[in-house]
Parts: sequence; C-alpha cells; structure tokens
Amino acid sequence: MAKAPKLKDQAHIVTANHLTSGDVVYLTVRNDWSRDIAAAFVAPNAEAAAAWLAEAEAQAARNIVVAPYLVPVDAGTTLPWPIQFRERIRAAGPTTEKAAGGVA
Repeated sequence: MAKAPKLKDQAHIVTANHLTSGDVVYLTVRNDWSRDIAAAFVAPNAEAAAAWLAEAEAQAARNIVVAPYLVPVDAGTTLPWPIQFRERIRAAGPTTEKAAGGVA
C-alpha cells in the first residue's frame, strides 16, 4: 500500500482513470465516478480528503479505477477547479489528435 500523502489542510477532490475506458474520472458524493469535474465531491480538509482517498483506493482494489489520488482545488470557485496546471489540463479533456478529430 502506498504511503499516505502529506496533505495541506485545504479542499481536495479525488481523481483516477476508469479501468476499462482509461478516461479521467472524479469521485462523487455517491461514491461513484463521473467524467465531469463539476460532479466531484470536494473534501473540505485533509482529514476528509484522506477518507475519500481511502474509499477510492478500495474501489481501485476492486478494479473499478486505476491509481486514484488527491487533487488540491480552489474552494472559492463555483465548481472545483484544480490548482495545479496538469490537473486543469486533465479536467478540460483529452488533448490528443484522436480526441480533436484526427486520425487514430
């Protein structure tokens, strides 16, 4: 099992990749996964974030998702918006040629 991350006491969401599709997904308040970041449950602090990450890791053990992890988000926005640039790219959708209408 991975070592628990050191969390800043700020808002976080949980993200992973869906096992069968590979899509970026976010853990919702219903403990299911959505491709829409707006549906992500926002854990308000480090303690809540750690609990949600544990749930996501249990789902990874059941082969629902792959490699869940926490993403710090700006809690002052109407929908959870990642602080890190990499996570903003993941939230905005694929950047591959196939996704943009190119040849696979």
